[in-house]
Amino acid sequence: MPYHLGVDVGGTFTDFALYDVATNRLEFSKTASTPANQAVGVTRGIQRLIERLGIPASEITFFIHGTTVATNTFLECKGARTALIVTAGFRDVLQIGRQDRPSLYDWRVRRPEPLVSRHLRFEARERVLHTGEILTPLQPEEVQAVVEQVTKAEVEAVAVCLLHAYANPVHERAIGQALTEALPHLTVVLSSEVLPEFKEYERMCATTINAYLAPVMRRYLHSLQRSIAEVGVRSDLHIMQSNGGIVGAATAVHKPIYTILSGPAAGVIGSVALAHQAGEPSIISVDMGGTSFDICLSYQGEARRTQESEVEGFPVKVPMIDIHTLGAGGGSIAWIDPGGALRVGPQSAGADPGPACYDQGGHEATVTDANLALGRLNPEYFLGGRMALDVERARQAISKRVANPLGLSVEEAAEGIIRVVNATMIKGIRVVSVTKGYDPREFCLVAFGGAGPVHAAELAAELNIPRVLVPIAPGVTSALGLLMADTRYDYVRTVLCPGSELVARELGRRYAGMEAEALSQMQGEGLKRDRVSFVRLADVRYLGQGYELEIPVASGKLASPQVAEVVERFHQTHKRRYGYASPENPVEVVNLRLTALARSPQPRLDAMPLNGAADPPCALKGHRPVYFHQRWVSTAIYDRSQLKPGDVIAGPAVIEQLDSTTVVWPAQRARVDTYCNLILDWSQS
Repeated sequence: MPYHLGVDVGGTFTDFALYDVATNRLEFSKTASTPANQAVGVTRGIQRLIERLGIPASEITFFIHGTTVATNTFLECKGARTALIVTAGFRDVLQIGRQDRPSLYDWRVRRPEPLVSRHLRFEARERVLHTGEILTPLQPEEVQAVVEQVTKAEVEAVAVCLLHAYANPVHERAIGQALTEALPHLTVVLSSEVLPEFKEYERMCATTINAYLAPVMRRYLHSLQRSIAEVGVRSDLHIMQSNGGIVGAATAVHKPIYTILSGPAAGVIGSVALAHQAGEPSIISVDMGGTSFDICLSYQGEARRTQESEVEGFPVKVPMIDIHTLGAGGGSIAWIDPGGALRVGPQSAGADPGPACYDQGGHEATVTDANLALGRLNPEYFLGGRMALDVERARQAISKRVANPLGLSVEEAAEGIIRVVNATMIKGIRVVSVTKGYDPREFCLVAFGGAGPVHAAELAAELNIPRVLVPIAPGVTSALGLLMADTRYDYVRTVLCPGSELVARELGRRYAGMEAEALSQMQGEGLKRDRVSFVRLADVRYLGQGYELEIPVASGKLASPQVAEVVERFHQTHKRRYGYASPENPVEVVNLRLTALARSPQPRLDAMPLNGAADPPCALKGHRPVYFHQRWVSTAIYDRSQLKPGDVIAGPAVIEQLDSTTVVWPAQRARVDTYCNLILDWSQS
C-alpha cells in the first residue's frame, strides 16, 4: 500500500505525519531534532516510525519535507563565501540600499552588513536598458576579466545581477556560462532566474541571498537523499516552499531562498485546511514550538501572502505566506535586563542543551520550565511518557535566574515568565490583525505546535477572541500540513506598461509563455497536464506610485473586455484597501504573475457523530494542583486519546496527549467537535 510521509524539522523536535492513501489513516510521531545535521534526526525518526507500524520503507511513495536549513543558515550567518558580479558603476547598490530607515527615530539603529563584502563585488562593463535594448555590449575580454577575478577570490558561490537583466538576460547568461565552464565547482546564480523583475536593490539582495544559501542547501539535501535511501525510502524528495507549495529537491537546491519559511508555511496550510473543515473560514494561526512563535492571518479560507518580506533587515522579494515570526517558544530563555526588568527570549535553549528540566546540561530558566513549575505540564507524560521532565531542576533554574534576583517566590517568577512571553505573543498577533485593519474578535484562534495549546486560552482571553481551535494533533500540525499542500510554482515577468496601452493579444502571449514554462517544469517532475491549473495575476498601480496591488486576470484567451476589467478591478481594490480610488489617473501594469498548481492525494478527516458527555469519566486520568491566578487549584487531568466527539470539559482542566498539552482555564470550557478538534470558548450554554 502506498504511504505519504511529511517530515517537519523544528528547532527542538522533528515531527512526522504518515498518510495511508488506501485506508485514509494517519499516524504521527516526534523525535528530538539534531541541529548539527538535521538529516540524522529525520532518518532516525523514519526508522522508529516504520518499525513501530511494521511497514516497509519502500512503500513510502511520496516524501515531503519542511526544513529550517535555509532559515538557520541565513540567521546564523553560516552561508557560503560568495562573490557578486554587477554592472560597472553599481558595485555599492547592496551597501546603499533604500533611503528609508529601519527605525525612523532610533539614531543608534544600523543596517545589517551586506552578505558580500565590497572586495568580493566585481564589475563588468556592459549596459542593458529597461526596454531590453543593449546599450553597451558585453565584450569577451570583459567576461574573461570577471572570471579571473572570481578565480582569485576563492569563493564557493557567485551571484550575477546585472542592470535590467529581467528585461534581457543575455549578458548574465554569458557570464554565467563562462564561470560554469571555467570553474565547474562553483555555484553560479543569475538574477534573471531567481527574480526576473525590476527594483535593482531587491533583486540583488534576493540573488545574493540565494547564492549564499545554495551550497549549504545542496549539501544538506544530497545528504538527506542518501540517508533516506539507505533506510529504504524510494520516493523522490519534495520540499515545502515559503509560499505554501511543494517543489522538487532540484528546484529547492537551485532556489533555496524560496524555502526560507518552509516549516512555518506548512503549519499555516494545515491550520487553514483543518479550520475550514471545522467551519472556521477566518482564522489567526499561532504555531509555538521550541524556539519560535509563528503567526499568520487567513481571511475567508485564504492565507495572506506577500511579495515584500523582510528577514533580519534584508528584503526577501519572493512569494511567501505572510508569517510574522517572534523569538518566543518553549525554549525561550528568561533573563533580567540591566534595568532589572524580566525579559523572555529571543534567545532559546533549543534542542541542545534544551530547557533545564530536560536534564541535558541546560541551566537557563525557560518558558517550558515555567509551565512545568506551574503544574501545567506533566513531568511523567512529556512526549507521551517517552521523555521525563525534572521539576526540581526547573524550579532551581527559575529560582536562581529569576526568582531570587527579583525577590519573588518560584511560582510568582514562573507566572511572571508566562505573562512576559504572552505579552510578546499578543503584540505579535495584533501586528498581523489590528494593524492590518482586522478585528481579532471576528476570528478563531488556531493553536498548534507543542506549546501553542498551553498558552492559547490566555492569548484569546486577552484579545477577546471568542474561540480557540486545537487540532487533533497540534504538535505535528506542520507535518500534517505538508501532506495537505499542492505542488506550486510562481512565475513573474516585468512589463511596466501603461494601462491605456494594454493589448489583449500581447498580454495573452506573455501569459502563454509563462504557462508553457510552468508545464515544462511540472512535467519534468512527473506531473501530468490534466492535474495542472493556472492562476493569473497582475501587479497594478497608479502611475508614480511605489507599490502595487495584485489583481486577478481572466484565464484562457484574453480579449479587450478582460483587459479593461483588470483596470476596473484595480480601482475597486484600491478603494477597498485604502478608502479611495482615482479613476481619472493613469494606471500602470508593472508585473505579470502566474501561479501553477497541481493537487496531490490529501488526507481527509472524516466527520463522526456527536455522542459525547459532560466531563467524560473514561478520559479522566486524575487530579493535580495547577497554578491559576496566583493560587494553586485542584485541576482535572484528561487523556485526549480517550475523548469522543461531543464530549464537554469544564475548566479548569488540563488535556494531555502525545504531542502537546491543552490548558483549559477556569470559567472556560473545551468541547470535542465532529472532527475531533478541541474547541475552547467561554460559553456556559
